[in-house]
Amino acid sequence: MSVLRGRTLLITPRSFYKRLTTTLIGWLVTTTLGFAQHPLDFAAGQALFERNWVPSPASTQASDGLGPYYNARSCNQCHPNGGRGDRNNLVVHLDDPVYGEQLQPYARPGLAAEAAVSIDFNPASPSGLLLPEIMLESLEHGDIDTAVLSPRLPPSLRTTRLLERIPEETVLALADETDRNGDGISGRVNLVDDSMGKGRLGRFGWKASQASAQGQVSRALSLDLGLGNPQYPEPYGDCTEAQAECRKGPHGNSVLQGDLEASQQVVDLLLTYIRGMAPASGVDLAMAKPGYDHFRQAGCAECHVVVIDTGEGAVYPFTDLLLHDMGPGLADGLSVGDAGGQEWRTAPLRDAGTGNVWLHDGRASSLHEAILWHDGEGRQARENYLNLNERDRRDVITFLNSL
Repeated sequence: MSVLRGRTLLITPRSFYKRLTTTLIGWLVTTTLGFAQHPLDFAAGQALFERNWVPSPASTQASDGLGPYYNARSCNQCHPNGGRGDRNNLVVHLDDPVYGEQLQPYARPGLAAEAAVSIDFNPASPSGLLLPEIMLESLEHGDIDTAVLSPRLPPSLRTTRLLERIPEETVLALADETDRNGDGISGRVNLVDDSMGKGRLGRFGWKASQASAQGQVSRALSLDLGLGNPQYPEPYGDCTEAQAECRKGPHGNSVLQGDLEASQQVVDLLLTYIRGMAPASGVDLAMAKPGYDHFRQAGCAECHVVVIDTGEGAVYPFTDLLLHDMGPGLADGLSVGDAGGQEWRTAPLRDAGTGNVWLHDGRASSLHEAILWHDGEGRQARENYLNLNERDRRDVITFLNSL
């Protein structure tokens, strides 16, 4: 068991060599990426990322505060080794006055979970592509007020540091809300409010709903684990005022955590670990031919922008961080900030070759299927891809799998 005390991570002999190796790797990564931290912070951040939190009250104040409602016990459960989740990790988003922003299938002892949630994927006629079908049982608070339910796949966190480095002015320059150049692509920014100010550029989340990595991590602690933190101090997470029993229970606020369940130090250490991650592979465009050439010729790079100059070197995000209307087939009907139901932030394609399902709700069982779902502003790129011969399409997929 690992215990965090101040800036020191106490570890058992059994895990000593694992932690030592992690510490050295973390030091090398953080030094290489140019954000020097105390070497132990990376290992401490990993320990917190992998920690299984427990409901309050517990025998230790270092790990309690989970819930009352939650959908995972650790960050690693949804983002294994920092990567993408799979269909077992899907969470259901909604906008309901009773059930809140997310259906929670787990609850602290003595409290019934909000619902039993299961999601099947069935072929959609006549395309044969898979569509998610959400089934709910044991709704604890009666019928849901909205028919809009949106499954969400936990994305890879390994691009976090890379996305943070993209200058805001670069994203704003890429925006073309009125399609001035007439190419059918009209990406726009999602301006969101957070603890650091109003009207900031959203860059994290499926709909660019968070302006900063700190905001994204803090929101996940609150919404997914039910852990109150400096940005979202409510210790009851996604419990609404209509869920009185949920709000009556014990919480994990403690002096050790600054009268919160997860202190700013916890958030900072998690960010150190997440920022220290790197995509599963590098990018060598010279070696990626001919798939890279076909990718560009099909128009994919119009939204999945390959290279961006940060002013301190180039990054290869394969995204413009903009919202695009992807057509009714991918629409979820939920608005987040300025993002409408048919709009999605261009997904970074780094780590595209990892995992076994794709798109925001995991409906695509292959990268090829993910491309077939592109519509709206992505329709022409999809058609250009389909007009390639089979070998050239295979080269595009091979290229995407290499990222």
